[in-house]
Amino acid sequence: MAVPKAEPAKVESKPATAPTPVQATAARIYEVKPGDSLSKIALEVYGNAGRWPEIFEANKDQIKNPNLIHPGQKLRIP
Repeated sequence: MAVPKAEPAKVESKPATAPTPVQATAARIYEVKPGDSLSKIALEVYGNAGRWPEIFEANKDQIKNPNLIHPGQKLRIP
């Protein structure tokens, strides 16, 4: 039984293109309501209360104690 001779595959190459830059999404602003906590806000905006440190980090300029936020504060939501 004869086996056909294999030939190298021909591959067309295209010049590499630079990836399209991804635009940074603008941070949203959340106004703190009475009874809010960072974990409650994280649950509301992310669906995961455990992501509260992200909100804290984005707002360290106005939040010194993550357990103490005030109604009316405007927080950046990254």
